[in-house]
This record gives sequence, structure tokens and C-alpha cells, in this order.
Amino acid sequence: MKRAASLFCLALLLAGTLWVKANMRSASATTGVEGYLPASLPPIDWTHYHSYSEVVAILFALNETYPGVVDVFSVGKSILGLDIYCVRLTNESNRMSKPEVFFVGYHHAREPITYELTLYFAVYAATNFGSNATITSLLNRSEIYIIVALNVDGFDLFAHNDWQRKNAQPSDEDGDGRLDEDPPEDENGNGFIEQLMDYTNPLNPQFIRWEGQDNDSDGQYAEDWIGGVDLNRNYNYSWAAGSANPGSETYRGTAPFSEPETQVVRDFVREHHFTYAVSFHSGAELVLYPWGYTYAPPPDVARFIEVSQDLSTLTGGTTYEQSSSLYPSYGLWDDWMYGVAGVYALTCEIFTNDTYPGESVPGPYPHTYWEGGMKYWFNPFPHSIPASINRWLPVFFYLTNRTISESTPFHDVCVSSVELGKTVVGQGYLTKINASIKNKGFFAENLTLKVYANSAVIHTQIISLDAGESAKIASTWNTTGFAKAKYTIGVYALPVSGETRTFDNTFVAGSVTVSIIGDVDGDFDVDIFDVVKITGAYGKKRGDLAYNPNADIDDSGLINIFDVVMCTGHYGQKYP
Repeated sequence: MKRAASLFCLALLLAGTLWVKANMRSASATTGVEGYLPASLPPIDWTHYHSYSEVVAILFALNETYPGVVDVFSVGKSILGLDIYCVRLTNESNRMSKPEVFFVGYHHAREPITYELTLYFAVYAATNFGSNATITSLLNRSEIYIIVALNVDGFDLFAHNDWQRKNAQPSDEDGDGRLDEDPPEDENGNGFIEQLMDYTNPLNPQFIRWEGQDNDSDGQYAEDWIGGVDLNRNYNYSWAAGSANPGSETYRGTAPFSEPETQVVRDFVREHHFTYAVSFHSGAELVLYPWGYTYAPPPDVARFIEVSQDLSTLTGGTTYEQSSSLYPSYGLWDDWMYGVAGVYALTCEIFTNDTYPGESVPGPYPHTYWEGGMKYWFNPFPHSIPASINRWLPVFFYLTNRTISESTPFHDVCVSSVELGKTVVGQGYLTKINASIKNKGFFAENLTLKVYANSAVIHTQIISLDAGESAKIASTWNTTGFAKAKYTIGVYALPVSGETRTFDNTFVAGSVTVSIIGDVDGDFDVDIFDVVKITGAYGKKRGDLAYNPNADIDDSGLINIFDVVMCTGHYGQKYP
């Protein structure tokens, strides 16, 4: 019966997909642009790859034009400080609790077709709310969240190097102690980064070097690229088995969630209760489901196969398989989403042109050729962008509809964030710990919150929250009686009755060092460096830009003469 219902739902979605394509064709005939856009939005050309600034401008215009169904907000910043924007699509006048679904584009810099797809759906959903019955129904009954482009630094990285996969985290790929000093360069100005290949043996061509200069004068060319870390190997699930080599295309990073981009996803998922989620990639045409780290099937393999079969049908017979069948991978987004966050997460690889020959021109030596690049291997030619978008739009409709149909009221509370008042506190003095708590469920809850320093409970509080309500809880740690040491601070919301998804009930906030009074830098030594830090922030009060909470020894909210006296009074003391 369940499968029959799914097939009926699939048939409806196929009919809806045909309506979408017909609507796009008819709109194109009247506007000259592949896609329906009302007069209130500026014209959008879907036959070119948008820059970061163009994407942001479209999102802001969408928010301003359709404030009743669109909410655009930054969920954090990239390595280079660019905002990572999320779009929430829902009928905001309907304030009831709704099921949530999540889509992510552009983990990898060389896959811009993925952000074109997510961006298009956001525009399409907003502009057709109220006129298209399917879209209207979905936005009335759900909340759709889309991180249009996660690897936002990748826009510029890809423009300079169409092979770029990773983020912009500086790394020393050639081990010479310098960072990113010798990247590939487009010497001939043709828009591609090419490889010099030796065809002395045509059956076994050999790679010689990348296109570029020997910028660091070490006799090698383009061996230290800009960045980075493979964001889709940086999640905390079987992360340790990934590549520790910074020169690898799949470099895992220095630690799980070492990158601000993956931290954005982690923190965002904590604050929501998603049933289904999809990350879009390119370089293949596949629907992939967990696990990627092992060939063993996931516990919910039957459900994953059912969903994947349906997505295959909707996208024209796309191959579907367990992710590890493609190749084993570690630290993956969908493995973490499913294995830790409890979300049915899939990866859709939406385009490949693996027969694309790229450029091929004679090289500087006999039997050599310049070959490349990656741009139109992993992405369609600009004029074909709408065709790729059309093919994969049904993924949004299907998974949102499935999220709605499978939704039942649930209990779910979380600790969404924690702020430490100080990272160093004098023994016997106070420091604040503030936690943000959210009730993500459908029921009012009474929950118990505990704050820990290592294993010691330093604060307990019972909180009442209505469905969907958030609260900030302030606690104060009196360090009297605590030994001088570094303490890990954690906040734990005890699971409420009926709660099954508890990965987000615990938040490890970092560490606070209990030290000698006057130690500002946490080295268990009161010296001139501590005095300099206090005097450098002298007169600053809490909230000022240069305020240093560690220098506010008595936690008065003002760094003043009393703090200086307390520091100098313990000058020269060390522990142990």
C-alpha cells in the first residue's frame, strides 16, 4: 500500500513536471528568457553562469519582491569573509508548524551548474506561488530551505582555475613552508587551465605539468594551488579515514568541521528538523544515497532505494546507487546528515560531459599537447543550462511533497549555540556562559538544561518552551574550588519525552582555563604580556570592539585600574 501511494504521488509529480516545462517554454516565447519572470523582478539570463554578486543581487531582489514567501539571510561567512546565503521558501502568513526540507548547492568550486539549479528553483517557486497549484500547496504546507551556494569563494577561484574543486583555505601543497604561492595560470588567455601532456607513446600519454609559471623558482610549475580543503570530506563521519595530504583533491582538512563553510551546515542543521535533504554536485549523472564510507547498506536502505528509484524516473532514468559503489569516500555530507543528524540525505550528481575533449593544441616540445579544461566537462555549455535545470527541478517538488506526506508531530529540543564570557578566568572569580535553546517540535515542553565544566555540573535549569519557541539562558560559573586547569564547557538539554533525534541536545562550546588571577593569555604565568593586554584594552567596556573579556578580571564589564592592580599584585607567579 505504501509503495502504491508513492507511485500515485510520483504520477502527480510527473504531470506537474510537464506543466513546469510547458510553462517555461511558453514564458520563453514571450520574454526571450528560459523561465517565467514577472515584471517586478529584473530580467534574469539563465544562459550564462552568474557571478557571486549577481546571485546575491537576485536573492535580495527576490526577498524584496516576494516578502510573503521568501526570506533571505546569511548563515555565516566563508574563509575569505563572503556571506553564505540561505533562502527560506514558505507562506509566511501561515504560522503553523510545518515540516522542513533542505537543499544545498555548490560544495565544489568547479560545479557552478549546481548553484544555477538551486537559484532557479528559488526564483521559480517564489514567482509562481499563487498561480501554480503545486508550488502554492508546497509553500503552504512546508518550509523549504536552500543554501544556494556553500563554497562562495569558489566563484572567483573557478574563474581563475576551472579545475578548482576545494575551498579557499590556504595550504602548503608542495611542502615548502609557503602557502598558495604557485597556482595554475591561464597563460594563453583561452579561459581554461590546461595540462601539458607527452604523447611520445600515444597509448600511454604522460602528464608533464599544469599551465602556469614557476612563481616560486623551484623548478616546478603550478604545484601549489589556491586552497584548500574538500568541503565534502570535512564532515564528522568517518572523517579520519580521509586523505591527510593537502595536495590531494579530496584533502579532508585539519579536523572535522575545520572549515567555516561546513560549520555553517552543521550549525544550521542543529537548528532545524529536516526529514529529507539533497546536496547537488556535478561530474556525473547519478542519484547517490549513504553510505559512502562502507559497502555495507544503511539501516534504511529500502527507503533510500524507493526514493532513489522515484528520482531516477523523474529525471529521465538517472542511474542510482549507494555512494560507495561509485568509490568509497570519507567525511561526506550525506553520511554525516544521515548517520549523525538523522536526516534522509542524498547526493544528486546532475551533469557530466565525459566525452568532452576540451582544448588540444601543440605544446612547446615534440609530441606534446596542451589539453583541458574542466569547465564544460562538469558543466553544460551556457546555452544548455536551462535543459539541465529542467531535468532536475522535479527533485525539489518530489522531496518537498514527500516531506509533507510523511510528516507527523514530533518532540525535538536542541542547544543551538553557546557563548563563553571568557576563555581565561582567575581562580575564584566568575565567568558567564550563555546558551540558546530551541524547541523544534510541535508540542510545548518542559526541559532540563545542564551546564558542565568537564564532568562537573555547574548550572541546572528547568525551562518551559512553546512549540517553535527559542530562549537564551544565562548562567554564571563561580570557579571557587576548581583546580587551575583547562575545562571543556558543554551544555546539555536532557531529551524530552518522545524525543528520538538527540544529536543536537549537546553543545560543546570550547574550553575555559581557570588560572592565576591576572593571567590573561592562559599560560599559567602572570607576566608582562598579561599587563600589556590589560593596558591595551584599558577603559574599554563590554560591547566595545577592543574589549577583551579575559582582561576584565573582576568581570565588572569595564577594564579599569582594579584589573591592573589585580594583575600586578600577582605579577611573576606561575603554576605549577
